[in-house]
Amino acid sequence: MRCFLSVIILLFFDFNLSAQISAPGLGHAKTASWFAAGFKQKMNENWESMTYFGMGRTSENALDFIGKPAILVLNQEFYHQLKNNLQYSFALSLRDQKVQNSENRKTIDQQEIRLYGRLSYAFKGEKFKITPTFRQEFRKFFAPKSLEDAESFAFRSRFRLQLSIDLNQDASKKLILSSEQLFSTEKGAVSKEWSDMQYHESRFLAYYSVTPKNSSVTFDIGYMNNLVGRNHPYDVSYLALDIVFIGKHKD
Repeated sequence: MRCFLSVIILLFFDFNLSAQISAPGLGHAKTASWFAAGFKQKMNENWESMTYFGMGRTSENALDFIGKPAILVLNQEFYHQLKNNLQYSFALSLRDQKVQNSENRKTIDQQEIRLYGRLSYAFKGEKFKITPTFRQEFRKFFAPKSLEDAESFAFRSRFRLQLSIDLNQDASKKLILSSEQLFSTEKGAVSKEWSDMQYHESRFLAYYSVTPKNSSVTFDIGYMNNLVGRNHPYDVSYLALDIVFIGKHKD
């Protein structure tokens, strides 16, 4: 944990066609909250950088969105404009998540390094944009030996469909809706066996995004419903807020 926090201090997140930062899945809970602060910078005509730090909290109370600490995330992503409507990105993410030992119910810190890339294509209308996105990621976990049922590696494929609607003339206010499905395969820390690639969860999001006039800051507030599992699924309700500072490119 100290090592992970040291990295955060020394260095200071999801490829987005907008500045909005989606909440991560936080496992089994009733409610969760997510806050992130990021910095988006145009590097040149085709390349942009997005850095953010986020934190999530969870609760077993359906009315409690404050809860207890659940995750810290530091994310760095670079994305490139191939054509007018086509983009790809690659990213590195460092995470520290609190998980529960299934045997003694004790909470343990589990660190994770995540590498991922995305490919997106935007279909643009006069007041809206529809963006299908494919994301492929590799995850490496650093779990304590006491966490017997943890994974050591995982590959995940994500498919997302996002609709962005301009709510005013200058597009400074937007409504963002998205649906994302995740498929995964994991290698057990004890069994050393890989599971079959299979459906894992769905995420349904609704965000309101606003960039005040003559401002370089975007505010996003939203709700996510995370539907997890296949045979006996459960869902978690999220409240999310992020603030993204947009830097100006200097020629």
